[in-house]
Amino acid sequence: MKIKKLVCAMLAPVMLFTACSGEGGEAAADVNPADVVSAVLNEVPISSSVEKGTDEVESYYSGIDTSELDSAAFSLCGSGALPDEIGVFKFKSSDAAKSAESALQSKLDSRKESFATYTPDEMYKLESAKIFSTGNYAVYIALSDNEKAKEIVDGKLKG
Repeated sequence: MKIKKLVCAMLAPVMLFTACSGEGGEAAADVNPADVVSAVLNEVPISSSVEKGTDEVESYYSGIDTSELDSAAFSLCGSGALPDEIGVFKFKSSDAAKSAESALQSKLDSRKESFATYTPDEMYKLESAKIFSTGNYAVYIALSDNEKAKEIVDGKLKG
């Protein structure tokens, strides 16, 4: 009987730590995409930033199933001279978020093609871009510090 109590006492902190760690790839239940984009832009700004929302997704991200989209926020360089862009898309399901990754990859591929000769000095942003999904969220990051931006997004979505 003492061994059972000892084992339980030893496992309790481990289980508590694991349950509270926020790991596992699941996003927080209800995070506003605009809040995530804003948090990123506070640390990794976009020159001449223009912020957009859910009603403008079809104009900028072809291939995203907007019937499955709950909400979205994205920001990009308003002049179009730089490839800087961040988009956070909240879907009705994790399957929809996962399938949006291919549309976001197509966007990235198109941007790489456009900027390769237009502004080759900016290609590092696209070459190190981050496209991923977590829970019901899909994310597109092509900024001057993609690693830092991803850390912020992860902190907000997995928080």
